[in-house]
Amino acid sequence: IMLLYTMILKMNRILTTLAVVSIAATAVDASADYESKIQAALDNYAAHSDEILQRAINEGSEGSAAINTVGIDANGDIISSSSAALYADFGLKAVDAELDEINKMIEQTVDAYELDKEAFEELTAENGEDSTTITYEQLEEWDEMSDILKLFKHGEFSNLWRKATGSDSDEGEMKLSQFVKFNNLLDKLLMAKASFMKLNGGRNTGTGISYDQLWNMDTLSDDTPQNDFFVLWKKALGQDVLKGVMSYEQFLVFWDLAEEWLERDLSDVVEEEKERRENYWVKSGNNNVAKVEEVDDDGYNLRKIKVEDWPSYFIADEDLPEDIKAGFASDDEDIRNEAALRRRLDPDMWDQFSYWDLHAYFGCEMAFDSPRPLWTEQQWREVRDLYHEFIEEDKKIGPPGKVRSYQFSKEEVDFSKTFIPFQSGHKGRGLQAVRDIKAGELVFKATNNTIIFNYGHTWRKLLFAINEHFDDPGMTCDMHVWSWVQDLYDGGPMKVFMDLDSGSLLNEGRDEAGWDPPNVQCGMPDATRCDMDYYAFRDIKKGDELLIDYREFAFLGSWPSIGL
Repeated sequence: IMLLYTMILKMNRILTTLAVVSIAATAVDASADYESKIQAALDNYAAHSDEILQRAINEGSEGSAAINTVGIDANGDIISSSSAALYADFGLKAVDAELDEINKMIEQTVDAYELDKEAFEELTAENGEDSTTITYEQLEEWDEMSDILKLFKHGEFSNLWRKATGSDSDEGEMKLSQFVKFNNLLDKLLMAKASFMKLNGGRNTGTGISYDQLWNMDTLSDDTPQNDFFVLWKKALGQDVLKGVMSYEQFLVFWDLAEEWLERDLSDVVEEEKERRENYWVKSGNNNVAKVEEVDDDGYNLRKIKVEDWPSYFIADEDLPEDIKAGFASDDEDIRNEAALRRRLDPDMWDQFSYWDLHAYFGCEMAFDSPRPLWTEQQWREVRDLYHEFIEEDKKIGPPGKVRSYQFSKEEVDFSKTFIPFQSGHKGRGLQAVRDIKAGELVFKATNNTIIFNYGHTWRKLLFAINEHFDDPGMTCDMHVWSWVQDLYDGGPMKVFMDLDSGSLLNEGRDEAGWDPPNVQCGMPDATRCDMDYYAFRDIKKGDELLIDYREFAFLGSWPSIGL
């Protein structure tokens, strides 16, 4: 019962996003003044609670950042961080609830430590009055352990002992601090085992789980962006990533990785990524990009009009353009829905159009209803020339000094000896390997044809310029769907990316039912994020289609974050 109780307490600590990060470490140290430190923390919390709450109220009412996580460590020091307007979103009761939860967790941690200490003293009493250690055999034969041992696979109990004691064998003795650590490790293992069996439908640990099963685990999908989740999945599976099924042993690796991810210091991550990104820019020859000022404005001082406040607009039946009439007559429901939206999109509001408004306005569902042709090299050159002309003109508009768009690097690379565009059946256009490519080999990278937009409106303007210049909605829709949103470092601002070459044809693959598996990944196999270099992560044969999981680099639902 004691172990089950502490297991539940430990899981609460693992899955919470509150910053109570130092309590467990102090419990492991089992210092003599542990309780006095906890009391000091509680006293400090009480002394600062009004100040913390008032800060949340003040900052929230001003529409700026407000306190989202407030913690207190075992030394009695306040830990706090900020994010988007908690107070404005949830009000005073939510802030109070967060603070109450911290108080409760501190009390639970003290209770868990006391239970561990009491159990350890009972075990050491068997060895004599002055004994302060226990043996491996004692722990294994402990009454509380008998039922738990039945759940273990071969070697799991021994592995816990070795981790807790720091030993490479089952010999030696265990101290109180190591016993506390053992119980924490045991709690984590039991919770991981229970979670794995729940995910695989209650079957034993010999049955694997799929990507979707793991992603649908509430505590993970709630706290982990899908891009980061996919990186953890790939790391845990290693060379077995193509199988798309995670074993019990791999799940334990994933469990540890996920815990590290949840407890990581975000400020350190951001700084590391900034430094790495700057180094990459220097190597790529685009040294000025790292100095671009990243701001939250739209870059043009655009009018701000909520969708519900847009002027009423509707094209009567007798005035409908032929392409919208054809849309209404289509057998495809998506095309009919697109036609219904198009008749209500006021062209005078074009600078307010969202990503999906643009998709409908240019008639992209209709454009993709039939196979699209491969672009000729002449078309690619023309659209690149148009981009450069567009950027020069755009510099003359709006506030001066804004870097609204730029090329990722100055490097020119010919990939025609690695892949070529081709028609890929039901996937449409794609990229096909023209030679054998070894796992770990660079397939392609961002070049001078990779365009980055700091502002969503610049990208929006370019689409209208393309549509006007070529008078071909199909080409405009191609450039629309070939664009994506991502950041350049963790925590950085979102930007729109577009490849003005055949690299845009890279189709998506996933290790899931109904998909072809990917064979290309963003970044080296041991990379934690994508740095715009793309490598084969398994051998690719000549004639194979190149496929990548878009979730590795693209933030598929983040268009609104850049004004689209």
